[in-house]
Amino acid sequence: MLKKLDIFLLKSYAGPFIATFFISVFVLLMQFLWKWIDDLVGKGLDFMVIAELMYYASVSLIPMALPLAILLASIMTYGNLGEKFELTAIKAAGISLQRVMRPLTILTVIISLGAFVIANDVIPYANLKMSALIWSIRNQRPELNIKPYIFNNDIENFSIRISRKDEKTGMMYDFVVYDHRDAKANNVCILADSGSMKVTDNGRYMIVMLYSGVQYTEENERTKSNYPFRKDEFDEQSLVINLAGFDFNKADESGFKNRYQVMNVKELEVSTDSLQRDFQYFAEDIHETMTTSHYFKHGKHPERAYAESLRASRAHKSQYNSKRVNGSASYTLVPDSAYRVEDSMIRLQIAHFKDSIYNTAYNVSVSDMKPAASLDSIFDSMNKADRQKVLARTKEYATQVNTVVVTQSEDLASRQKTIARYRNAWHQKFTLSVACMIFFFIGAPLGAIIRKGGFGLPIVVSVVVFLIYYLISTAGMKMSRDGLWEPWQGMWISTIVILPLGVFLTYKATVDAQLFNKEAWTKAFDAVVNFFRRGKKKEEGGERTEE
Repeated sequence: MLKKLDIFLLKSYAGPFIATFFISVFVLLMQFLWKWIDDLVGKGLDFMVIAELMYYASVSLIPMALPLAILLASIMTYGNLGEKFELTAIKAAGISLQRVMRPLTILTVIISLGAFVIANDVIPYANLKMSALIWSIRNQRPELNIKPYIFNNDIENFSIRISRKDEKTGMMYDFVVYDHRDAKANNVCILADSGSMKVTDNGRYMIVMLYSGVQYTEENERTKSNYPFRKDEFDEQSLVINLAGFDFNKADESGFKNRYQVMNVKELEVSTDSLQRDFQYFAEDIHETMTTSHYFKHGKHPERAYAESLRASRAHKSQYNSKRVNGSASYTLVPDSAYRVEDSMIRLQIAHFKDSIYNTAYNVSVSDMKPAASLDSIFDSMNKADRQKVLARTKEYATQVNTVVVTQSEDLASRQKTIARYRNAWHQKFTLSVACMIFFFIGAPLGAIIRKGGFGLPIVVSVVVFLIYYLISTAGMKMSRDGLWEPWQGMWISTIVILPLGVFLTYKATVDAQLFNKEAWTKAFDAVVNFFRRGKKKEEGGERTEE
């Protein structure tokens, strides 16, 4: 009987799971198309190219669709059993809810393990293919990539900027065109009030029509027949641009293999270690530069020896950095203890150098010391002109130092965000599998409690639960990416939040709690109201007694 029950449950679960999974993928795919519709329309793409892009996009959407499908299918399966009183009959036969959930629990474990394999191996491959395809599509028709107030350099030897674009007529306004075809600097600049771009029918040339403008030309050769500067006004002018390099050709995928979206767990670990090491070296370089070039620009600082020794050490370490070859990584492992011993020896030499300075200073008598001239006295001894020069130079130097500090601080923050993205991607490989398990233990008991199947109430409940999970997950990812939280905190916060919900619902379903029974909630509400009414009557009775 139990084997028949297991088969019955698996059959009841398979249909809703497959249906909800493909529905979820379809809905998410429509959202993907809406995002990239501007880059796909009007490119003259073949059907096979679009189909290939949709296929890889569908695979990349599995991490979003799979947990939602498990949640919705489990609610529908056990909701149907409860609605048709089949679950009541099974319990009456002496079979517990845990036993009823066992076959689907085993199936969910298998799906979760498969989800990890998909997240670790399949999705990175799909992301690699999809990234190359999107890049190729976006560069097929360059006139469609021109955005307002952004210089577009997709067209070779041209840099184009506009301020406004009419999507209906295709007219563009406030043209700025830099022509670099003679391999010189910005010697040809064209300004036009309006213009349009059109690709010929054979797709080999693009004609840029410019209206009411002026062309500035600088001539480097100063001969009798040439002018050093030339200005030409025009009412209408056309530029013919060869688009031979913009035929649809798939981009080289090797240029996208350094992105964290296309890496598996091992590659993410190697890349994260490399980025962390580079970040540490960069931070030490900043410290060295600020110390030796600014704070102690005209003097010898004790830590300069450490900086110089560290630079030599890095040159020795750099040969052991991992190199990516054909999508794989080759490693030459060097014990970390060797690096630690080397660094500790350098620091020991610095400490000894500092001690010698302190000992020398301790042995010097006070009578031998002469007071140093203060900066104020030196400044006061200058005339007015020299003071102004000193102040101007000091202000200029302070501005330069401030600019360096701000720029390097922004660079450090950018590197930290990059490292956080790689760490987030590493944790995301595992959160998918855990989310599948938790959503099953939310959906199965929830369906047994509400006792409603079909696509009505289960869809509403599952969408609400999934939205809560998705919003918390997105917020946690952003917090960890910005450095406010640790990566494991940001990526696992959504799992930590919904886990107690799964435990609570499983417990309530096990003890047959009437969690969503209207009469039970009405009785509880009436009990609370009566409690406050009795308390109010006692207070009124006490006041009358005192009177």
